[in-house]
Amino acid sequence: MDSYVNLEKEVSKTYREELNLAKKPEEVREAFVRAVERIISSICDKTFDFEEEVKFTPEDNRIFSLGKIGSDPDVENALNNSDLKAILERFAEEAKNRYLHLIHDDDRTSMFKKHPV
Repeated sequence: MDSYVNLEKEVSKTYREELNLAKKPEEVREAFVRAVERIISSICDKTFDFEEEVKFTPEDNRIFSLGKIGSDPDVENALNNSDLKAILERFAEEAKNRYLHLIHDDDRTSMFKKHPV
């Protein structure tokens, strides 16, 4: 079984920084898609439309899907015969937590409201 833990470590620092800087739910989705792109592009040397194919659905039980990318033989092999699926699930869970935090954080919007002096 192959392992991509070293690749996860490389990508995770930038990914976590992007998540922490995200101020809008859409920015969380974009950070997740970029992380998936970095990992999968490092594993197989093919061009995919990550923006179109990777779906991030934090409100669903299935937090993400890869669309046609997951059907690619090289990606499918990596998902089934390595820790890639677990890595992507960890990244998706982090994104979900940040996403939910942003949509439920009332302070985030009130800090932009100025009270009359």
